[in-house]
Amino acid sequence: MSTMTQHVRTIRSLALVAFAVAALPAEAGEGFVNPLQSLTLYDFLLAILNSVVFIMFPVIVLMLVYTGFLFVSAQGKPEKLSTARKVFIWTLIGGLVILGSKALALAIQATVEAL
Repeated sequence: MSTMTQHVRTIRSLALVAFAVAALPAEAGEGFVNPLQSLTLYDFLLAILNSVVFIMFPVIVLMLVYTGFLFVSAQGKPEKLSTARKVFIWTLIGGLVILGSKALALAIQATVEAL
């Protein structure tokens, strides 16, 4: 049996145990307990989006610092400057995608609430 198959079986077993434990009532007669603390799908997706933005914002800042380091260390060499420009452009694209997704979500929310 391959290592990948063993890992998949282990993950399945852990997931099964986690769902079984989550399905147990917290107190007698209480039923299922929502571990996500989200009442709606929108709240759940907003929590995921906020978490992604919270985690990725420092990564974007660090990538911009790294890009600056690449520009400084290039010392005018065309191939290194080309690499630094590519990293800078992809960092900006990634930052715009992450922050743009948050802006898009807020725009959709405002539109739906206005209806």
